[in-house]
Amino acid sequence: MEPDLDDTVRAAPRPPAPARGVDLDDTVARGTVVAPASPPPLVEPPVPAPRPLPTVVEAGIVEAGVAAPIVEAGLPVEAPAPEPAGPAPFRALFADGTEVALDVTVYVGRRPSVPRIHTGGEPRLVTLPSPGKELSATHLELKVVGGALVASDMRSTNGTIVQLPGAAPRTLIRGESVVVVPGTRIDLGEGAVLDILPPLAGRDS
Repeated sequence: MEPDLDDTVRAAPRPPAPARGVDLDDTVARGTVVAPASPPPLVEPPVPAPRPLPTVVEAGIVEAGVAAPIVEAGLPVEAPAPEPAGPAPFRALFADGTEVALDVTVYVGRRPSVPRIHTGGEPRLVTLPSPGKELSATHLELKVVGGALVASDMRSTNGTIVQLPGAAPRTLIRGESVVVVPGTRIDLGEGAVLDILPPLAGRDS
């Protein structure tokens, strides 16, 4: 005799009901996508306020290429020490009594002009009378080079006669240059004569 198999399916016991007031619902609805939290907005760092620029104070005349002193506003400004005076210039004494300082390049002639090729600062032009036109338009150049005074014939028509102290007169070749010293006499012709004088006393030479 076969055993009597009871195939009755019994329902599983239900879990105990949760206590009231406790939310245990962790059910996630199917098909729902949870978006990630948005990042916090970027905050630009505060821009620092610009610092006040220093006040530029110019004391005296500022030469080209020399920066003016910079000081903070409200601070006392010390005046720069005065520059030492340069050496006293040679001088040229002309036949009519005119005296010309040779602190810059000097061009002498019947109608002098600045040559096309010229270096240095603004030159000085000295015009001499020449009724017979024996003097060239730009006859002579007087220029200080390295502390020495140089006389140059500017390719004149009638030449330039130079007489150094204690020496015989000599005529410069057209375009020739010679170092001259105080006491030198230069003859351009037609009575146009000039003497080289030493620097004035009382100044460093």
